[in-house]
Amino acid sequence: MKEPASTLRLHQVALPPAMLLGLVVIRLIYLTFYAPGAPSGVQSLELHLEAQRGRILDRREAVLAMDAPRYQVVLEYPPIAHGGDPLRRAKWLEQVDEILNPMLGVSAQEAARNWPDTWWRLPIAKGIPEDLARAVSRRVEEIGLRGVRVLPYWQRVYPEGPLLGPVVGFVFFGTDHNGLEGRQGAAGVEKAYDAFLRGKPVILRVPVDAEGRPLPLKEEALAQPEPGGEVVLTIDRTIQAIAAEELARGLQESGAQRGDVVMLRPRTGEILAMVSLPTFDPNSPETLDRDARNPAVQDLYEPGSVFKILTMAAALEAGIVQPETRYLDHGCVEFGGAPICNWDRDLFPGGRGWLDMTELLIYSRNVGAAYLARMLGPDRFYAALHAFGIGEPTDVDLPYEATMRVRAYGDPDWREADLGRQSFGQAVSVTPLQMAVAVSAVANDGLIMRPFVVREVRTADGVWRIEPRIRRRAISVQTARTLREMLEAVIRQEASKARVPGYRIAGKTGTAQIPTPLGYDPQGTIASFVGFSPVEDPQVLILVKLDRPRRSPWGSEEAAPVFSRIAARILPLLGVPPSMSRP
Repeated sequence: MKEPASTLRLHQVALPPAMLLGLVVIRLIYLTFYAPGAPSGVQSLELHLEAQRGRILDRREAVLAMDAPRYQVVLEYPPIAHGGDPLRRAKWLEQVDEILNPMLGVSAQEAARNWPDTWWRLPIAKGIPEDLARAVSRRVEEIGLRGVRVLPYWQRVYPEGPLLGPVVGFVFFGTDHNGLEGRQGAAGVEKAYDAFLRGKPVILRVPVDAEGRPLPLKEEALAQPEPGGEVVLTIDRTIQAIAAEELARGLQESGAQRGDVVMLRPRTGEILAMVSLPTFDPNSPETLDRDARNPAVQDLYEPGSVFKILTMAAALEAGIVQPETRYLDHGCVEFGGAPICNWDRDLFPGGRGWLDMTELLIYSRNVGAAYLARMLGPDRFYAALHAFGIGEPTDVDLPYEATMRVRAYGDPDWREADLGRQSFGQAVSVTPLQMAVAVSAVANDGLIMRPFVVREVRTADGVWRIEPRIRRRAISVQTARTLREMLEAVIRQEASKARVPGYRIAGKTGTAQIPTPLGYDPQGTIASFVGFSPVEDPQVLILVKLDRPRRSPWGSEEAAPVFSRIAARILPLLGVPPSMSRP
């Protein structure tokens, strides 16, 4: 039989309201502290009722983040906490330990050593399951032990653990811009969509007795917090898991220190997967900084030869070359007073002779990229980089996106040599996401889409659907389709380890040196591959990046196989049929 309403809330040793109501509805959640001071004689206390934070779901409605009810045991003893008799306090703590220590395995006396005199409430055990919380509450009530309370609270739970840590983010306890204490998003979607997720808490004035103890409240006196909204991602949990599994395998086999995978739909900008390893577990926020990183969005690197895709696109768009245009490839050339050499200059010290534009990409000629940049000139080259979004944020709906100014013609620190080096991906920095978005324009008939990770927000006021948005046109439809055919030839003739049986693949490898304060590191590289499929109607683009692989430094050897394995597994999942021609 349910207790009378007058005893449901805030009696001296109270079962949590949710427990008394059989966990049918859990809406009344207490923060850890009522107030940071409650001396005898005050008329009321401020009680914060925290709202249930909204769920985060993947595109198929799998739960990625949710609030779960948990319980804590707190000590309340105002007369002692505020200058009362120390002996009386010590005796009371001994009694508390006799009861709670066997049940909880914690020492109230030890916990109270650093109990500030300005606090009248001290939590000594958190995360208690419901059955144990019931047992503690019953035992305390049986013996009439005053000053011990079992209270509920919301705990943020991430069922997928570290799988989506950097994307989903985590929460921490803090104070918002209105001065209200509570949980706030600290990273990822939790931070970017905090205003929708956090809901609306309630602050009550609770009457107290002469010793500062809360008095019972009637049910009708209690306002209810408004739960937060739900956020639905574009991320597919299954595809994310495949990408994480294959990236982990790639790291193990190559000996690379870390790696990233970004996967998106070129036609819409939807991010299907975003993986960085090593990663973090959002279920352990106490071990994390508030700005725990999402490297795919926050970490800059020099992309190397994948950048030649953009240089070639600029040259084709300007009409200065066609796929069949030929140039004389030397092993090294001088550009702005600095030497530029091909990666295989030891094997071909004099270069490979006459090559056409497709062969420039197939053999990844640094000298050829510099040749295109010289013909374009700085004005057209940097205008093309701007069109692809290089040097500016992508406007992705995730926090802390990094961007780096591209040193360009007219800047006081620009040198002519920069033009040559930037043509093949040196002296320019991007994030993995920025590089993926730029190349996606080739797959999307020249259009740059805004990348986004949240597809839908559901609140009490309705449903907000995020629609794809075109940012700009980078190149013409014809240039994009011509370049797709050229990049398919790269896979057929050079990057064979990126092939996927039955599908037409287009892409480019990258092997980038790593800049240091003393110049480029002679030992380590960043091996990468970016590609999309099917060539005739690109449905997905995948970028793979491996930092400092030890087995081989080359993107064609280490990153391309990771791309191939991911693509082979996810293309059927996306409903993409095998290509009908030119497999």
